[in-house]
Amino acid sequence: MTDVMILARDARVYLPLVEAAGLPDVTLHACETVAGARGTVAVCEVILGQPDMVARVLPEAHRLAWVQSTFAGVDALCRPGLRRDYLLTGVKGIFGPLMSEYVFGYILATERRVIDVRANQQEKAWVPLSYRSIRGLTLGVCGLGSIGGHVAETGRHFGMRVLGYRRRQGASQGVDQLFSGPGFHDFLSQCDYVVSVLPATPSTHHLFNREAFSAMKPSAVFMNVGRGSTVCEPDLMAALETRQIAGAVLDVFEEEPLAPEHPLWETEGAVVTPHIAAFSFPEEIAGIFCRNFAAWRAGAEPAYPVDFDQGY
Repeated sequence: MTDVMILARDARVYLPLVEAAGLPDVTLHACETVAGARGTVAVCEVILGQPDMVARVLPEAHRLAWVQSTFAGVDALCRPGLRRDYLLTGVKGIFGPLMSEYVFGYILATERRVIDVRANQQEKAWVPLSYRSIRGLTLGVCGLGSIGGHVAETGRHFGMRVLGYRRRQGASQGVDQLFSGPGFHDFLSQCDYVVSVLPATPSTHHLFNREAFSAMKPSAVFMNVGRGSTVCEPDLMAALETRQIAGAVLDVFEEEPLAPEHPLWETEGAVVTPHIAAFSFPEEIAGIFCRNFAAWRAGAEPAYPVDFDQGY
C-alpha cells in the first residue's frame, strides 16, 4: 500500500479526480493546509502538491520518494538548503496555450487600442483610431521550453518575426533566429515585444535590469509571465518613468501578492495582473499525475523530471 498526499489549496477538487483513476493499492490523504498535512505527511511516499506548500512539510516527510508539482514553477522546492533526496516532477504541455492567450490578448489590445476605443464609446465619440497590424512586428521570447515554444508558435501564426533567447545554446525551437548567452542585449534591441517565460534560477535573477531595459527600443513593451525574480523592479519602474520602454505587462512579481503600497500599481505604462496568466486546471494535472504514478510504480521514470540545480 502506498500513501499519497494531495497537498493543495484545492485538494478537495483533486481528490475525486485521482480517486476516479482507480490507482491500485493507494491510500489518499487530501489536505488543503500545511497545518492539516503535518499529522500525516510522515507516512507518505508520494505528494501531489503545490511547491510552496510542499516545501514547508519536507522536514517531516520521512518516507518521501516523489513529489509531483501541480504548478509549472517549482522554484520553491529548488532553493538552497532544502532537501533533494527525492524525485521531483513538473508539469508541461498544458500551460502554453493559456500563456499564449494572455500574451496575445494584451498584444492585440495594445495594437488595436482597445482601451482608447472603449473610452471613446463611453464619451459617445465616433473617432476611427489608427492602429498597426502585428504582422511583421518582432516578438522576442525569453525561455524556450514548452510554454515559450507555444508563445513563439502563436507569434508565427500571426505573421510576426519571432526571435528566441535561451541562456545556453541549443536547437532553434521554431524561432526565426536564436540568441544565447552574451547575445542577450542584441536580442532585446530588435524586439517590439519582449516576453519572458524564464524560470527562477540563480542565473536569471534580475536578468532584466537597467542595462537590459536600456538595450530595448523606446517603443518596446516588456511582458513577464515567467517569474518575478527575473526582473529588478526599481529598474523597470525607472525605465517606464523615463520612457526608455513604452510599457510593461506584468503577471508575476518578486513578492506576491503585490502590496497595495507598491509603486508599480500606479506606474504609468505598467499593467498589473494578479498571477492569472495560466491557472493549474486540476483535471489536466490529475491526468499527468496518474500517468506518472503508473510509471513510477512500474519502476520507470515519470515524465517531466526536474533538475534541482537548473530549477526546471
